[in-house]
Amino acid sequence: MNNIISWYNRNRKRIIGRAVAAFVIIIVLWRMIYLMGSNKNNKTISLSQTQLDSLNSITLSSQKSAITGKNASISEEKIKTIDEFVSFCNIGKIQEAYDLISNECKEELFQDIKSFQESYFSPIFKDNKRNTSIENWYGDIYLVTYNEDYLSTGRYSYNNSYRDYITVVMDSEKKYKLNINSYIGRTEINKTGKTGELEVKVIRKDSYMEYEKYFFEVKNGYNHKVSIGQIEDEESVSYLEDKNKIKYNAAITELAQADLLLYEKQTKTLQIKYYNQYTSTRVLERVVFPNIYLNYQAYVNVNDKNVYKDYGTIQINI
Repeated sequence: MNNIISWYNRNRKRIIGRAVAAFVIIIVLWRMIYLMGSNKNNKTISLSQTQLDSLNSITLSSQKSAITGKNASISEEKIKTIDEFVSFCNIGKIQEAYDLISNECKEELFQDIKSFQESYFSPIFKDNKRNTSIENWYGDIYLVTYNEDYLSTGRYSYNNSYRDYITVVMDSEKKYKLNINSYIGRTEINKTGKTGELEVKVIRKDSYMEYEKYFFEVKNGYNHKVSIGQIEDEESVSYLEDKNKIKYNAAITELAQADLLLYEKQTKTLQIKYYNQYTSTRVLERVVFPNIYLNYQAYVNVNDKNVYKDYGTIQINI
């Protein structure tokens, strides 16, 4: 034992030095493996100046998120998808630009290439090429500003600029596509709530920057009419509620009383828009139908509406 201690004391500096060197090498190798794997799987490191210079039709004004103010992980492939879209629009290749739009966005806004040409391409690109700058808004959402190409037109007008929010998504074939015209994307929900013999199923929602649209399937199991609210009372129809108990009412002006009415044993689909502006920090917890008329015919026939008491409520966690 004394010999071992004596040997250690003579060689202590050398042993400690080699141990530290081995530790440093292990840390460096681990970090290199991590970065290589991260880059391979995500490709979301900050873009170099060479990569930015390779863009044809857009400029990236900042690599920071406009919402958080922090550096955003930006994918070169995703940015190039937006660049391709703008490039095709600038040279009038409408079909190629249309092909880069996601199926959900087409279903929601542009059912055919003609509708895309008339409502998006022509107002922005018909008269001249656009200088386009983009800024990361949050996640895969980008604020896109289409400005006049003043070098080709000889003029510049702020009033002739257009702004859009474009979201980059991946389709079923693992290809990047775009949600344009402030459409963020679709979320499948498929959750159900029930009161008495009335059942409401939330099928899905489509999110926009300024609002959300929810799609419902409503089943009336009664042998009489049911109404899921009164159109003249905005808060009686439906609202969304977040984790802070803040309510976001339905856009009642876009509904008619007939939309809320179900006849005996009827099943129908219903679409409701909610005033729910996009924010990255909001957490929605439920959709609520607070004042369902479980026997609407009886309600209509009674003279004193205060006498009627046959109401139901449905809350569906989302």
